[in-house]
Amino acid sequence: MTFAESRTVRTSNRTQPAPSVPFLKLLALSLAIVLLGPVPFVFAGQWDGLPTTLRVGFSSRVFADVDQRDAQVAMELWSRELALGMGITTTPVTVIYKNSADLLEAVKRGDLAIVTLPAVEFLQIRDRAPMTPVIVAANNFGNAREYSLIVRRDSGIKSIADLRGKTIVLPSFIKNEASHIWLHVLLMREVKHDCTLFSRQTRESPASSKSILKVFFKQADAAIVSHGALATSNVLNPQIGRELAVITESKPLHGDITCVPNMQSDKLKLSIINSALHLHETTTGRQIFTLFQVERVIPYQPSYLQGLIALLNEQEKLKSNPAKRR
Repeated sequence: MTFAESRTVRTSNRTQPAPSVPFLKLLALSLAIVLLGPVPFVFAGQWDGLPTTLRVGFSSRVFADVDQRDAQVAMELWSRELALGMGITTTPVTVIYKNSADLLEAVKRGDLAIVTLPAVEFLQIRDRAPMTPVIVAANNFGNAREYSLIVRRDSGIKSIADLRGKTIVLPSFIKNEASHIWLHVLLMREVKHDCTLFSRQTRESPASSKSILKVFFKQADAAIVSHGALATSNVLNPQIGRELAVITESKPLHGDITCVPNMQSDKLKLSIINSALHLHETTTGRQIFTLFQVERVIPYQPSYLQGLIALLNEQEKLKSNPAKRR
């Protein structure tokens, strides 16, 4: 039996079988570099007063489109690279939490030094979770997700009201909950009664590129896709830009966010930030970021959540004041 066949990985609830062989081959070079390469970008005296073992937590909702076993392997490598950058050479403890309740309890117990979770999930538990956002993911299209509602130009659909009875394709709810909330708000703005007539016509697609093609080939009437994916598709196939139209676009709605529990020291927080900001400079860090379609991480700014907070507030207002809808 090989190492890959016999290895087990840890989650918050149970032990699972080893990740798929193709994925392990993809990460083999990364693992070799982590084990054999020098400790990168360690700051003088950085390890003084830091924990001997870094404990890292992730919400499973961060990896909705990735096999959880593969995600565990990738995040163990990411955590090890982060720890090495802090001067911590012991193997980190990396846990992927199945639900918000377990993650919240781990934070309250002081089990974790760093936590990554979707921004929507953070806002849902922030009043009960004593932790502070410190870094966010960034890519070539910025640090937030912007969504576009697209249709064919020849479909006759010109407004949200025209979507009644139409088929709408959305991104995965678990990974892109904000897109579903946005659609819900768009529909509630238009109707005075329950908008389930619209939602019965929705289905999910694993990738924006596939959703774009479904609309392009008339397999769906409309789709919500990321602004970045639509821009890329238009460049690769200009015909898509000519035949598809954008009905409306969302404000920036941030995706994932990384936090440090408040009971951790300022020294630990600064060390985590310094190490994370340099991860894209290492081979392993770049490979992990590429796997999850991230360019690098950048420092968190409160403005990054304003669009999502405004959307959630509007959703609650529309739910509580149905008579005021148009």
